[in-house]
Amino acid sequence: MSENPNQNAATAAILLKEKGIPTPKTVNIHRKIPSNKLGARLKTLKFPIIVKDAQGSQSKGIFANIADVKTAEKIIAREIKKFPRLIAQEMVVGDEYRVTMLGKKMLGAVKLIPPRIIGNGKDNIKKLIEQKQKNTRRKTPFDPRLASTLAEQGFTLRSVPEKGTIAYIRKNSVLDEGGETEDATDQVHKKIKAVCAATARATGKYLAGIDLMCDDISKDPQKQNFNIIEINGKPDIYLHYNPTQGKTRNVVKDIIIFLLKLKKRRALII
Repeated sequence: MSENPNQNAATAAILLKEKGIPTPKTVNIHRKIPSNKLGARLKTLKFPIIVKDAQGSQSKGIFANIADVKTAEKIIAREIKKFPRLIAQEMVVGDEYRVTMLGKKMLGAVKLIPPRIIGNGKDNIKKLIEQKQKNTRRKTPFDPRLASTLAEQGFTLRSVPEKGTIAYIRKNSVLDEGGETEDATDQVHKKIKAVCAATARATGKYLAGIDLMCDDISKDPQKQNFNIIEINGKPDIYLHYNPTQGKTRNVVKDIIIFLLKLKKRRALII
């Protein structure tokens, strides 16, 4: 298997299925697919689905909760001009986590929390979003997508949530828009660690960031909703430093120690 860090997600999904590792059903989409064949491919998936850049773009180019083929075709026709390859994937439920693996060793795990606001009993959601995102790299647009996300939770932009009430403004973990991280390293079930190690091996990556969704990362993966979502060959290790909640995990130190040991072993062989 190639060590290409931008390995196509659809190819990775096939490899995981062959190894019996749970992952959502995925369809590969490239620019040369005739429009009359795209619908047939999409109909092999169970809706709702998510459409995203196959190579990963730091939470850009992600469209979740697509309810029907026509809507998916419209989004794909627009987005395929921006990205060389897309994937369409069945949506799965659960909380999202990033687990960083170095061989069989888990270096750290963080829960990825979608951007959210917390009510203060005085301000409406629009103002709370503006306050939260004063210093974020990206701003959440006040568009139908946001309105739909809020409506599913019983809110509008004019709603004034009670103090302590949480309203999510995105369904995926967009850190640039105020998404949060929570250290979960000490909570990971030993069988989930084993699945993550097997995932890295199956895709030919020694250092890998494994994105997964599950009900509870502290429980047996076979006794809950559990899916591997994505494998990153160049994982964002900064996620483990100064998380929004919990303590820092010095994963760089672990990587350096590993490299020094590897260098020493090779020197002895020579």
